Amino acid sequence: MISKTDSWKNNFKMIDQIDGLLVPGQEKVLYDLAAQLKAGSTIVEIGSFRGRSTACFGFGRRDESIRIYAIDTFEGNGKDFIRGVQFKNKQFKTDFEQNISRLKLKNVILVQGYSNEVGKTWRKKIDLLFIDGSHLYEDVKADFELFFPWVKPGGMVLFHDVDPAFPGVLKVWNELAK
Repeated sequence: MISKTDSWKNNFKMIDQIDGLLVPGQEKVLYDLAAQLKAGSTIVEIGSFRGRSTACFGFGRRDESIRIYAIDTFEGNGKDFIRGVQFKNKQFKTDFEQNISRLKLKNVILVQGYSNEVGKTWRKKIDLLFIDGSHLYEDVKADFELFFPWVKPGGMVLFHDVDPAFPGVLKVWNELAK
């Protein structure tokens, strides 16, 4: 039998093949949080890029009764990421789909569009909400306000990049979420 540690190490080898913007160590946190969810749970990920965080959730809980909604425009994000190096070769949707398919993650549902538009019609309860789309204050605030009402009591809300380098995310965290 494979231990949980060995399983993580094996899964991380596959996750690590996907480009992404997570700080080392965050992959394991997302993986572990997904592993704690009950059968039938719903994960909503705002900002999926090429699928690195999506894969963490998917490997953390391979149960096909779990649904992972990956919401992204798949156009890249030049508004709040100035460096832009990671946004060259703009085939993000294709890369995402190929990564999810290669990893055989059958419980991922791609939702292409702006999260503030998707959120206006969202009607599903959420067990884990991961906000990592646009980092501009207005966008992060809209993501939180549109999706948080759907988080189940006892559910989890995660913000990525709560850091002074991303003042919009930090401001929403301090004013609304924390």
